[in-house]
Amino acid sequence: MPLDYLKQIKTVDTIDYQEFQQKYFIPQIPVKIKNLLSDAPANGKWTPSYLSDRIGNIEAGVFNNNPNLLDRSQKSAPQKMKFSDYVDLISAGPTDARLHLFNMFKHLPELKNDFEFPHVADNILKALPFAFIGGEGSGARLHRDMDNANVFLTEFYGRKKVVLFGPEYDKLLYKYPFTTHSAVDVSNPDYEKFPGLHFVKGQQTILEKGETLFMPAKYWHHIEYLSVGIGMSFRSLGSIANTAEGVFQISVVSTIDDAARLVLGDSWHHFKSEIAQSRAEKMISQFHELTLG
Repeated sequence: MPLDYLKQIKTVDTIDYQEFQQKYFIPQIPVKIKNLLSDAPANGKWTPSYLSDRIGNIEAGVFNNNPNLLDRSQKSAPQKMKFSDYVDLISAGPTDARLHLFNMFKHLPELKNDFEFPHVADNILKALPFAFIGGEGSGARLHRDMDNANVFLTEFYGRKKVVLFGPEYDKLLYKYPFTTHSAVDVSNPDYEKFPGLHFVKGQQTILEKGETLFMPAKYWHHIEYLSVGIGMSFRSLGSIANTAEGVFQISVVSTIDDAARLVLGDSWHHFKSEIAQSRAEKMISQFHELTLG
């Protein structure tokens, strides 16, 4: 069967702290909240031209989905340009150029006055509010966040499609060892190369302007910008175990990955790919045994 993510993510209009904790945060279930931050000033003020007028002269790191870099975290942008030039680029038409973890507040701190942090969760990392800006047609490849934080993804301008898969599908999504990334293209899955996708089930939603999506820790996500988009991620620490694992992944595992790639070159990528394939094959065999049994 084809990769299945037709199920729609649960949507609520509003929700209070207690209900959110009991129904979604504690059991780690995704939910889209239409009006969590819909009345934030950013939801009306933040447009590409508005931001360009204020921070147009700063240099921004621009990312794309280079197919040769699917097995790793991109820790630095392959291209840099003035923010005003980037706005001109995404305003001209479809492009895969996007700003990832863009800290525009470092340059214009008063932009923080345009939103409040989500009130339905504790341990929000208020020192790390990051913006995500992309052109129509851009997107984030399939991955899960290395820090294992819970994420409140909020769209303040435009709309995007978000597809989620639970952490139980790590092996069937061909997770590369030493990273939290996959080479699977959700929009155009290669079943011959990745047969484990036949056993994966996910869910999706269209995130509209003003809406917030709660993505639990370790959830895989694939994001497509359906228009020029401006959004933010608010991060909340979860369990001690998840947080400790996240710190270890960022500080140790990622460093080992970078060092091995530097020393071993392409053979390191082949080694990781073989492990990902082997793990998936074992999971597929288990599914077949259960079916036959």
